[in-house]
Amino acid sequence: MASRLKRQEILTGDKPPQLVAVIDEVVLHRLLGDRAVMREQLTHLAAVAGQPHVQVRVIPADVPWHTGLAGPFVLARLDDGLELAYLDNQLRGQILNDRSDIASLGNRWESITGEALPRRPSIELIREVAKTWT
Repeated sequence: MASRLKRQEILTGDKPPQLVAVIDEVVLHRLLGDRAVMREQLTHLAAVAGQPHVQVRVIPADVPWHTGLAGPFVLARLDDGLELAYLDNQLRGQILNDRSDIASLGNRWESITGEALPRRPSIELIREVAKTWT
């Protein structure tokens, strides 16, 4: 837990990276911990999503199956232009740098973001769901 909290510091440093995350609305409604924890977590998520260098976009629950449900991935472009991908599962994480893999995941990313709400409506939705956890 401490290492996960420490990782968040990168978003508040001197040169924070641009971060765009897409989440499924269903996770906003899945109870983890207790109701107070859920309210705190979603309130925090909305606050972080309001930072100029962060976008959290939500795919509405009424969207049918989409390619994002096939599993999480991270795309990164480093300062020197190098593009990498990171895949994570229950056994291990894997870093990819093959151009065709990056291109394939880029196409999936475009499809996923096409299903997501824009930035502001996503933050509003997160705030509304946070209120339900009282």
